[in-house]
Amino acid sequence: MNGAVVFTGRTGTQAPPGSDEIGITLSGVDLRNALPQLAAQNNAFKARLTSGRVPVSELFDATAALEEAYADAGFVLTRVVLPQQSLRDGGVLRVEIVNGFIERVDTSNVPANARSRIEGLTAPIVNKEGLTRGELERQLLLAGDVPGIALKSALGAGDEPGSAVIALDPEYRKVTGFAGFGNPTDVGLGRVAFNLGMEVNSPLKFGETFYFRASGAPQDYFSDDPRSRILAVGAVVPLGFSGLTLNVELTSSDTKPDDDVVPTRSSFDRQSVRLSYPFVRSRQLNVTGQVALDLQSDKQDLLGAGGARVPIYRDEISVLRFGGSVSYFHKDDSVTEAGLILSQGLDAFGARTAAEAAAEGVPLSRAGADADFTKLAGSFSHRRALAASFPLALSVTGRFQTSFVDPLVTSEQISIVGAQELSAFDSGVLRGDSGFVVRSELSTQTRVTLATVPVLLSPYTFLSYGAVYLENPSAAEQERTEAFAYGIGIDFFAQTDSNFRSSSLRVELGRRETDDGSSDDNRFTISGNFRF
Repeated sequence: MNGAVVFTGRTGTQAPPGSDEIGITLSGVDLRNALPQLAAQNNAFKARLTSGRVPVSELFDATAALEEAYADAGFVLTRVVLPQQSLRDGGVLRVEIVNGFIERVDTSNVPANARSRIEGLTAPIVNKEGLTRGELERQLLLAGDVPGIALKSALGAGDEPGSAVIALDPEYRKVTGFAGFGNPTDVGLGRVAFNLGMEVNSPLKFGETFYFRASGAPQDYFSDDPRSRILAVGAVVPLGFSGLTLNVELTSSDTKPDDDVVPTRSSFDRQSVRLSYPFVRSRQLNVTGQVALDLQSDKQDLLGAGGARVPIYRDEISVLRFGGSVSYFHKDDSVTEAGLILSQGLDAFGARTAAEAAAEGVPLSRAGADADFTKLAGSFSHRRALAASFPLALSVTGRFQTSFVDPLVTSEQISIVGAQELSAFDSGVLRGDSGFVVRSELSTQTRVTLATVPVLLSPYTFLSYGAVYLENPSAAEQERTEAFAYGIGIDFFAQTDSNFRSSSLRVELGRRETDDGSSDDNRFTISGNFRF
């Protein structure tokens, strides 16, 4: 080549027309500001351009490939630039790595109640050299996790070379909540149940949320002897800006089934303290760990004439729990989730042992159970589309629990009845110390308009199977119980423009079968939920 190749220093790595017809030999490559953690990619880039005579277009192509390699390694803000220079045959090519950075995060549109929290969460990415995609995603997703916030963000150019500005545009609701209904229980606990909830988000401007929950049957709900009443109140408070949160919750449940033959009244109370931390927070993979301490009280009395009560059992347990959950979003838009919880009963904090129960004359809820126990519970789910040309989807969910062959008190047993499990049974009828359940659903989708409201209809068919096991069963109990449920249903999802408002309705007709001697039967189930 006679003469010189002149580089203007303009941004971009696209080769100019005709550059593939001009050859050049380089004596070396001066790669400036290269990141040492990508030494292999940097050396490969140099070797590619100094291995012999190459077209001038190869200089641009190799530069583009190096920039892509940096992006693949997570350095999405890094640019590889051919600066202004005049290059002759046998010369040294100068290449600059511009390590991009976030100049600032614009929070001017963030409401005052959430601004300080979001500024604290995004501070670690400002002016950070070598910022990776993972670090950027984590802090922005944590900012989006602030209660009452639906976060949108946009990336723009900053004032300094290589810099960028992130503009945040969140939607904020100080008060959110939901209301729902369903018929999950038998007639004794009220055929129709309701559930209500409310959250107050960041009233103290720390990113905290205070919540209240109420559910049960409407019969005698505000009396001293409700048919079924569950109340819960709690708070989730962030600890620092790493994603660590503290959750404190109080739960109280009272039930008095409509049973004239054996009238009983039960009460359950729980005080919980939980610490949660997102070890991995990204768009594709999320890994969360939790440690919790639950103090639980559970008792049941036989109701006699004149309001007399005869204790049937009384449990007081303290449980330390270690849990973890994983969610993974596949490239084909399928989703996999899994979780494990190890629970250890402690003879501490007022726990009532089997020996104490025997001495007092009021037993624990299960013969052979004790305050000191160990159990392991797990769950999984996988959802995926089955066809690209037709909206057909498959979901598989499941849960299991093992008590390691020890009896458990009633409140620690597994129930395999639920909307995503054996849904054709009444809530609570299939319980055991150990057990498992698996459910599969095959569904499709179609969009319609009902009374001017866009609605997504999702008909489905389901099949579920499970079994529970009792350790040390009584003469009236069955050691192992198997159950099936199958049927059809349809989900209605109202389509709204709000990030906070949604409504859904599920209608299902199922068939239940079990080997415990009870009659097989059909069940019609309906449930609805409105979130605001």
